[in-house]
Amino acid sequence: MRRWMVASLAITVAVGLTTSDNSRAYGQPKDGPVAEKFKTADGVELHSLFHPADPMVAKNANQTPVVVFLYPPGPDRDMTKGDWAGLAKDLTKAGYHVFQFDWRGHGKSTTITNPKTFWGNPYLNGNGAKYNAYIKTGPKGNMKADLNVKADLGLNANRYLPAYMNDLAAVRYHLDTKNDNNELNTSSIYVIGSGDAAVLGMAWIATEWHRQRTYPNVLQLGVPRYEFVPQILNGGLVAGSEAGNDFGGAVWLTPTKPQFYFTDIVLKGWISNANRSPSMRENNPMLFLYGDKDDIGKRATNFFYNEMFVAEPKKGSTLAKLKQTFATPVANAGNLQGVKLLGDNAKLGTEKTILEYLAARQKEREKIAPKERKYNDPYYIDVRWLDIRTP
Repeated sequence: MRRWMVASLAITVAVGLTTSDNSRAYGQPKDGPVAEKFKTADGVELHSLFHPADPMVAKNANQTPVVVFLYPPGPDRDMTKGDWAGLAKDLTKAGYHVFQFDWRGHGKSTTITNPKTFWGNPYLNGNGAKYNAYIKTGPKGNMKADLNVKADLGLNANRYLPAYMNDLAAVRYHLDTKNDNNELNTSSIYVIGSGDAAVLGMAWIATEWHRQRTYPNVLQLGVPRYEFVPQILNGGLVAGSEAGNDFGGAVWLTPTKPQFYFTDIVLKGWISNANRSPSMRENNPMLFLYGDKDDIGKRATNFFYNEMFVAEPKKGSTLAKLKQTFATPVANAGNLQGVKLLGDNAKLGTEKTILEYLAARQKEREKIAPKERKYNDPYYIDVRWLDIRTP
């Protein structure tokens, strides 16, 4: 038995479906999930589903941790593909809120509510960043107001991957708003992702070590405004105030290394470079899962586990062995990858493994109280800080 496994978790209620268009304040429905929508800093409207925890297990919604699902962006993908709903059901029954969303250009997240901001901001256009240049149809002079990953990006879909970091910034802002409305506790966030989304999730956590978890004293001319991550602050970041502390752990289903910008050197630099996010290594435990016969998945996992995070350092290394980060093959999974490790595929028990891992992490964090965040607007992530080479 794995040393991080705990006793089986109670399962008590089923999950149904209700919807709401209010993205700021919600009651806790008995059935869930709740459809929500929110905006990114560059004016894209993202659609999501919030699955409330079983109130019989999670007695206080505002103290309950939240799990965020990340599927790999790409044509013909959205949050309904794969058995994410089954995993959400298991997690809510175990006492977690669950949040899933569609990336920009995916599912219903195709509306650009502020074309001027979308096409004109310096984080995705110009000033060394030209990600929107990969959108084939472009603004066409009238500021195109919609985005579809298949029609507008096509073969350039992988080159656009860093732009999705701004969706994750919007997710965090949205969840912090719910935290301030006493609907959940963003002092304990967990992330579960598959494929290329694993790298996006790691990048997200890395940047959060350079953002203050509560609204900061901003060093900026004119009206103080928090605009991007990482931003210069008055007095800098105080140790312990970093938003990276809020991530209790992550689970990656067959993590993959995207082409183009997320090179091995860049990825390893997030941990090895003292000016990036070495704190992520020891403070954000991770579980890497892959099929037991999947050689490709195993090689990618070994890169993250052994080379990027150096979970088991060689003798003589100055690094300590990571006690809560694991690379684990899923028995009887064969060559199944990513979200296919979930659901009824050979009754693999992946969900049980995930529940046990998160329960062990949450046992250490269950007394962490919610903190008021007080951010007023969504913000950008400047991916150039991650050493990702821009187009």
